[in-house]
Amino acid sequence: MPGFSRFYPWDETLHWHKRSVKASALEPRPATVLAFSPMAERSIKVLLVSLMTPEDSEASPLGAACAAAGLVGAGLLQKEDILILSPSTSSPSQETLDKVLGKNPGLVGFSLYCWNSVPALELARELRRLRPSLLLVGGGPDAEALAEKGDSEPFDAVFLGEAEFSFAQWYAQTLNTEAPTPRLSGSAAFPQRDLFIRPGPSQGRELPSPWLLGILAPTPGSALSWELSRGCPYRCSYCYEGRSSNLVRHLPQARIDAELALFVQAGVSEIFVLDPTFNIDKNRMLRILKTLSTQALGIGWNFELRAELLDSVQAEAFTRLSCFVQIGLQSSSPEVLNLNGRSFDVEKFSSGLTLLNKKGVVFGLDLIYGLPGDTLEGFRASVDFALSFSPNHLDVFPLALLPGTSLKRRSSELGLQYDPNPPYLLKQHPGYSAKDMKTAGKLAAALSCFYSRGRAVPWFLALLHALRLSPSVFLESFVPPRNWESLEQLEIEALQCAHAEKVFTSMGKAELLPAALDLIRFNGAWSRALAEGRRTVLKLSYSLKDVEGPEILSLAAFTSRKQKSPCSAEILPGKEGPHARLLRGKRS
Repeated sequence: MPGFSRFYPWDETLHWHKRSVKASALEPRPATVLAFSPMAERSIKVLLVSLMTPEDSEASPLGAACAAAGLVGAGLLQKEDILILSPSTSSPSQETLDKVLGKNPGLVGFSLYCWNSVPALELARELRRLRPSLLLVGGGPDAEALAEKGDSEPFDAVFLGEAEFSFAQWYAQTLNTEAPTPRLSGSAAFPQRDLFIRPGPSQGRELPSPWLLGILAPTPGSALSWELSRGCPYRCSYCYEGRSSNLVRHLPQARIDAELALFVQAGVSEIFVLDPTFNIDKNRMLRILKTLSTQALGIGWNFELRAELLDSVQAEAFTRLSCFVQIGLQSSSPEVLNLNGRSFDVEKFSSGLTLLNKKGVVFGLDLIYGLPGDTLEGFRASVDFALSFSPNHLDVFPLALLPGTSLKRRSSELGLQYDPNPPYLLKQHPGYSAKDMKTAGKLAAALSCFYSRGRAVPWFLALLHALRLSPSVFLESFVPPRNWESLEQLEIEALQCAHAEKVFTSMGKAELLPAALDLIRFNGAWSRALAEGRRTVLKLSYSLKDVEGPEILSLAAFTSRKQKSPCSAEILPGKEGPHARLLRGKRS
């Protein structure tokens, strides 16, 4: 939860759907910056460290900033007394250590996540060795691993859950400050022996805003994460959200309005709303969307939704914004999801996605492989179900048994074997062998490369219909190269064309191949013009007019009715969007 424990790295995956792209997700952007100067000459009283993965190096350290806001909001420190460092996990540890020691802090806090806790703990232990008297504290989701072991070393205190108020209270007590000691409602002072501090969700007190206190400051063109509420009503066994309480607490409208005005004035380009289920309260969601559509049209928006809650009014409201929505599916099996504490209504889920497609709202889906009760065949069925809706992208993850979750507590009962070290990935369970996990991982990689990063949405199902193959069967025969994550779209397009040629030929459908390749290449060029502003020259087997038209999506019928008319064309970016132009020959 927020405080030390809240930080969500956003996905820089290309948002491509039906020739629509959020270009802002493709280019480097200046990070949200800290409002206080990191070059201050005087010693820093509190230094907070939030190690970032290289791909999230531009992200703002929101969790640490919320913890800092607790100190500033309580009147214990000025924002100039606090420094937040967010070095990359790939940075030399000695370099980070020198930065920390160079500021001569009185207290160092660490935000712990499954992707950074190993190097963070190494850094904290080295600080303890070099400066035994230095106060060290930790918090964040992966602090739960320390609590499970009952070992707080090397920290003087570990904060579990929301940390704004509990951290401020502990700080005031420990340092015997003259400022009034902030108290949680009805709480007593922390006994000195309490190394693990887990307050309940804050109620009846207004959470301090790191944005309005100036701890974080948005910059022009930046992307940032923004929370409008806390808590989750659902009890998914594998998820951190809602693990301590199913109470959803909305932040005050006055705070939301003030923060939004700050973001708009700063010229922020993209905002990721952190609410785990943005549409849990329909009326509130519609009010917020109306505000965003009238006051922040220049910002790209990202939301997480529950598809079963969607209706036509909600879907229509999203069309008034430049936005993208992410929806957790995890599995298409109601039985598997029920075993993991998640309800699933296939009919309502399908209806919700159909509404988004009809309204042209760009959306992505999530899947998890290795869930208790699931099998490799069940995962393949989930892939087929998810891709039948043509999501912008499909994010697939192996199951992780995260500390503090109910699934982790039931791991022995369910026969789950997993890596005890971060990121705690499942190795196998009775329904999923180690070999099955490896096979699922290969399918996930093929899907991510060919479909999501390859921007295959506009033509993917057209190819499958012509081949009469399921998505999982088609993708399992595609083997991406080892470096696929670093490939540009044009390089992936070459792989897509080669795989299409292989499959169409092996299935005796070579006569459809020229049209299929035209379809792939034309849409790839269109996406590059839209997303990257790139010009592409194409050699087409059919006329440009035919390739641009909708008939080509029915490859067999198209090939039987249309004559080949080879031509050269270029796809160009433009102010009103991409456009195609014939270079040689005539339009048919």
